[in-house]
Amino acid sequence: MDLFKRVKTLIRFWIRQSKMELSPPFLIETKGQIISKGRESYHNGNLVVKGSGGVLEIGSYCAIGADVKIILSNHDVSNVCMQYTFYRKNFGVNINNSKESLVTIIENDVWIGDNVIILPGVKIGTGAVLGAAAVVTKDVEPYAIVGGNPAKLIRKRFSDDRIKELLDSKWWEWDDEKIKMNRELFIK
Repeated sequence: MDLFKRVKTLIRFWIRQSKMELSPPFLIETKGQIISKGRESYHNGNLVVKGSGGVLEIGSYCAIGADVKIILSNHDVSNVCMQYTFYRKNFGVNINNSKESLVTIIENDVWIGDNVIILPGVKIGTGAVLGAAAVVTKDVEPYAIVGGNPAKLIRKRFSDDRIKELLDSKWWEWDDEKIKMNRELFIK
């Protein structure tokens, strides 16, 4: 079994695990994709990450619903044929048919609802909520709740002052002891 198939098998195993927790943060690289995850983030069902050459970073404490698709690159529509295997079969050349491979970032404490699609190069801010079946085509601000196709702002979770306070605290970087010592921040 070649290395690519082994990595694919590992990713399939990872995807099948419900609420899998890996500590310390992990990193998977396959066919140019780099996937990294912070601590205690999990997914609850199928998670498809596709696109050659792209990079996906997932922060800590993220909750990813079932049947989420994260696309890391787009086809280059300026080529006559957009299927890369066409060039290999007919001309014996490998071309990178991805117009661009971008970094897609899901920061910390993000809740991604079921059936969400995230397009390449998008940055999802800390504390954001992506409603079920949202199609995220552009950046989402921290602590925003978005939904729809394309995803649009529904509302902010907190006031601007509270958002600044939470972002400045960087609580997702705290160790377990410090989190426990600051119970009042998390429990009303």
